[in-house]
Amino acid sequence: MDLLPLLFTTALVAYLLALGSADLARSIIRVLALLSAAFCMVAWSVALLSYGEWGQPVIDDFYATSYLESRLGSEPAGLLLLALGVVPICMGLFEMWRLKTRTPSLEQHER
Repeated sequence: MDLLPLLFTTALVAYLLALGSADLARSIIRVLALLSAAFCMVAWSVALLSYGEWGQPVIDDFYATSYLESRLGSEPAGLLLLALGVVPICMGLFEMWRLKTRTPSLEQHER
């Protein structure tokens, strides 16, 4: 679980770097980066919701999650991260929908 902060920040950087173009490869990179960020947020929320049992080392490894836990408490912070984890998932779904509507279908290429 020590790699969650690295995966999260790498996913955000990859998303920001891929914003500059609208080609298919960068769109796929954006979707995967958003899903990776969502995975990290949901993993942290589950760790916060079970902070007393096994989640404390996972939360204490990353400054942002330990800060949230100290300010809000483990359960409210876990629910907040769970709600915020839905945002990148929705953005990824929107990106896939945009890909589908923007990419011409095979029938249009045949004509």
